[in-house]
Amino acid sequence: MNKQLRLKHFPISFFATIMGLTGLTIAWEKAELVLQLPVQISPYLLWLSAGLYLVLALVYLAKLVGYREAVIQELHHPVKLNFFPAVSISLILLAIASLGHSPAVSQLLWLAGSTIHLAFTFYVMGAWINHQHFEIQHMNPAWFIPVVGNILVPIAGVAHGYVEISWFFFAIGLLFW
Repeated sequence: MNKQLRLKHFPISFFATIMGLTGLTIAWEKAELVLQLPVQISPYLLWLSAGLYLVLALVYLAKLVGYREAVIQELHHPVKLNFFPAVSISLILLAIASLGHSPAVSQLLWLAGSTIHLAFTFYVMGAWINHQHFEIQHMNPAWFIPVVGNILVPIAGVAHGYVEISWFFFAIGLLFW
């Protein structure tokens, strides 16, 4: 398969790897704190997560520029649609992971991630409500990604002073969970 076809078929679901890797980073941060580990692995994992996010974002941006129709098809696909919020959830998780290292960077990541996630939540929920092309076979665990991601927003949001907005996101996530 040549490079052009690989780019055209590059899936949005790759951003789920960032969610997993950043979750691992946060777990290591907590383990290092609780267990008072002498070796700090979490900063390296944070850099790896952020670097991988940047690479995936650039590749997907290239796909958007070069193969806009392929991105639109993914956005209208009943299963792949649910992975678009992984882009914003990854930013929110990076904000949580970077909170203790750089509060200013964390706040920027949180603001970007929360704003983008709200847009994705409304879009996906709208697609679910206007479900002309959805069938029972399309239901899968990925449907939790768009709405449950809202529950992550308060973790860094409260620390940055956005208490009311954090309650708003938490309520959306809890209601649809």
